[in-house]
Amino acid sequence: MKALLWFLTALWFVGSWYWYVCPHKEVCPWVKPTEKVMEKNYGPLVFDWSKNEAITSDRFPAYRDSIIAQLQDQDLLEITGQYYGDEENTSSYDNLGLARANAVKNKMVPALSADRVELQSRLLGENSARAKADKFRAATFRRIVRNESVREIAGKMIINFPHASADMLENAKLIEYLDNLVARLKNTEETVDLVGHTDSSAGAARNMRLGNDRARAIKEILVNKGLDASRIMTSSKGESQPIADNTTESGKQQNRRVELTIKS
Repeated sequence: MKALLWFLTALWFVGSWYWYVCPHKEVCPWVKPTEKVMEKNYGPLVFDWSKNEAITSDRFPAYRDSIIAQLQDQDLLEITGQYYGDEENTSSYDNLGLARANAVKNKMVPALSADRVELQSRLLGENSARAKADKFRAATFRRIVRNESVREIAGKMIINFPHASADMLENAKLIEYLDNLVARLKNTEETVDLVGHTDSSAGAARNMRLGNDRARAIKEILVNKGLDASRIMTSSKGESQPIADNTTESGKQQNRRVELTIKS
């Protein structure tokens, strides 16, 4: 009787261990890790140390589609590949971050056109013991806004204005961008630099004033949305720095702008 009791007790302990380790934790020592285990432990998109091959799980398509769904009209998707300084780069790219960003880009196409993707890289530091020993996430995504009134070029947000006016073009997407910007800046110590520009239709002195008026108009909107005025710098370049041909109407339209830059 006593032997049977010991046997049943041991059986209960073994059964409890099996339930916790295998069905519950999904880490049976004698079972090869499954796709579900990889997803639970790592995520839908990861990399191995010193490798630029993107490892995806069966949930990656849904993950990819959720990212693409945030883009509107002609928005671009910025993919930033991350890497550690002591990883070995055997790719043809300048650094492993760009190689990883390109690998992720290939996973996004054809669901997203390749010409709507921009690649960046970011150095995380010299080393990470955990990343070196295991798979890790090494890619981030950011929406780059592009529409008829606001677009991002080389890290600057370009906000366009009508002819001879400091009134913004009416655009719900621009207001949405400014709302999101203020919400982000409330959680950081970053500042905003606003530089007003004009076309060459008027005299230089008048254009300098108009550039200042445009920069201050954007500042007023940001302040009204809750951003402290002390974190916003304004200035004007007038007509002195065109980004398009002032002899055409479309070129003039591009030059009537405020350039918004976020600074750390």
